[in-house]
Amino acid sequence: MKGVILAAGEGARMKRVTYGGFPKELLPIGRIPTIRFPIEAMKLAGIRDIIVVIAPQTKHGIIDGIQCGAKFGVNICYVVQEKDEKAMAGLGRAILSVKDWMGQNEDFVVACGDSILCDFSSRNPFNCLESLVNTHILRKPLCTMVVHPKSSDPTRFGVVKFHRLINGDGVFSGEIEALVEKPSVEVAKAYRCNGYNYIIAGYYAFNSKIFSYIEKTPLGAKNEVQITDAIALGLADGEKVWGVVHAKNKSDVLSPCEYWDVGIPEDYVDASRRLLNLSEEELASLEE
Repeated sequence: MKGVILAAGEGARMKRVTYGGFPKELLPIGRIPTIRFPIEAMKLAGIRDIIVVIAPQTKHGIIDGIQCGAKFGVNICYVVQEKDEKAMAGLGRAILSVKDWMGQNEDFVVACGDSILCDFSSRNPFNCLESLVNTHILRKPLCTMVVHPKSSDPTRFGVVKFHRLINGDGVFSGEIEALVEKPSVEVAKAYRCNGYNYIIAGYYAFNSKIFSYIEKTPLGAKNEVQITDAIALGLADGEKVWGVVHAKNKSDVLSPCEYWDVGIPEDYVDASRRLLNLSEEELASLEE
């Protein structure tokens, strides 16, 4: 199974930090560039071959920074997502750009290069994708995604609605009934379960059929091809979509783990504060 890291976004929300001068995926969290966290998560899940999707204007910084991946114990190559008249951006468009790099009927894992998952109750806090991969292999859906429980306002995120949640061996997961990008307050309330909304955390496993759904997805919000719209087309076609909750089971109670969208300035500050306090042993696992 290959990995794909999306790093072609313009980072408009972070320009007050980057001034547009370098990719947000290279923003340091302590001593570690942000993109190292999804790389490490994929490696710990057994994924060694990773494609990084970059934009022409940012390719030099990212390629110079992470190179071929050998120093991180993975193999990295690059796909340049060029703009065109039909769709200038969007996660769907970025994922479609790796279609020719995938084998027929090959499943793959996708991560947003500015999203960080952590589980500080685990021996290695960055080992957060095994349940995603295992669930995808077991359930064989069109898409399996990591979702994060959020008790506060979820309206700026993509949100999913479960048929029901299953607690199996400490992993909360379930088949997804519906999903929506940036829901209204009313929709978000209707989607709540166990006191939480479940926001899409930027980590997915896909069946190769997702490419055909992306290709027929109309432009959505911001005149972009939204991956949530493509997944929704699959749902409407009867495809299964599964969600794995980024949380731990504590006495049969769902306890959220840590998640940050570093493309949001406030999350970047919070992640920096929290991850600066990593132990030397934890940092060493990323700095080797």
